[in-house]
Formats: sequence, structure tokens, C-alpha cells
Amino acid sequence: MIGIVVALYNEAKDVINKTSATETIAKNGKKIYSGTLNNKPFKLIISGIGKVNAAMATQFLIDNYPVDYIVNFGSVGGLADKTEILGYYAVNKCCQYDFDLSALDNVSVGYIQDFNTVYFYPKTEKLNFLPFAGLATSDRFTEKLSDIKTITHLDCEIFDMEGGAIAQTCAANNIPLYVFKGVTDTHGSGNDANAFYENLNRVCAGFYDILVKLFQK
Repeated sequence: MIGIVVALYNEAKDVINKTSATETIAKNGKKIYSGTLNNKPFKLIISGIGKVNAAMATQFLIDNYPVDYIVNFGSVGGLADKTEILGYYAVNKCCQYDFDLSALDNVSVGYIQDFNTVYFYPKTEKLNFLPFAGLATSDRFTEKLSDIKTITHLDCEIFDMEGGAIAQTCAANNIPLYVFKGVTDTHGSGNDANAFYENLNRVCAGFYDILVKLFQK
């Protein structure tokens, strides 16, 4: 069985509709959809936005279903010189750039003591039809130049609010993880809110086809 964690219903709706997945409500209030794709059963949970929601949803799937893999997909921002708007990327490393104990312990930004690392590494061999990118996660939707500098310093090209937390949760449970993302906007592109939501709809329309390819592999 494959567990799928997605922040927003709009990001998952094509998968839900095209597989005729059935909806239930988890005891933590989150919506879970049960379906089959390429003869493989899946449980898809709508986590909500942010790291706590993402980690809680991922752990719920792991605790309550016999999942062999976790898959996360969704929309992200990107660095203008390294990514393309409406481009899709397979994530080969994740970090949490808002987790910072550097002033206390003289460690790197994003360093997680329990794992002795800054980065978690999703599996990529079955997503090699996409270009790779590093993903930086924080609990904020950012356009701040200081954040962009930190993301660049961490050698990441895309950023979101969930992926790093999902990766840490999977690592804690020794569950393999696959992550792919679609870029809705890039830093400094000047897109307004209307352009962002238009791009969001266009990006979300491509997730189902990528998931089909991943399930085939």
C-alpha cells in the first residue's frame, strides 16, 4: 500500500476524481481518500498547510495503515535562475531552513540533532524522468530576500511548507519517501495573486500524470 500526503485538496483533486477514491474522515479530522491506481491501493490524506500538519498527517498514515511507501507532491516556489514556472521537479534532498540552533550550539541552519544531519534524502530512482531539485521547507510563505539567501546557501532550488517535515517523519519511521513538486512562482518574478492562483491550477493539473508514471515504476 502507498500512502500519499498532500497539503491542499486542489493539489489532489485530479487523483481523487480520476481514481474514484472514496472519502472518510480520520479521527484527527483530516480527510482520507482510499483508491487504487495501476492496481496498487493507496491512502491519500489532505494534511493542511504547514510542517505540523504535514508531520501529523504522515504519522497518522504510518500508524493506521500498512503503508510501504509515502509519496508527497504539491506546489512550491522556486529560485528564478534555477527553476522554471510550471516546471516539475523530483526532490533529491530536503531540509528545514527555519529550524535554527546555530546561535546556541554552533551548528548549521537546519541541523536536526536527533538525526545528526541537515538533509533528508527521498528516493529518486523511480522519478528519474524529472529533473532533480533540493527542497527547503519552512512554516512561512516567503518572498523575503533573507530567506532566499538561506535557501541558496543550503543548495536548494525550490521551497515549500511541508516537504521537510514529511521527510523527517518518514526517516523516523524508516519508511521510503518519494517527493515531486510543481513550481507556481519564482522569487522576483513579479507575479501577482491572480497569476499565482492561475499557475497553481495549471500546476495541479499535471500531478496525476506524474503519479501514474511513478506508480507504473
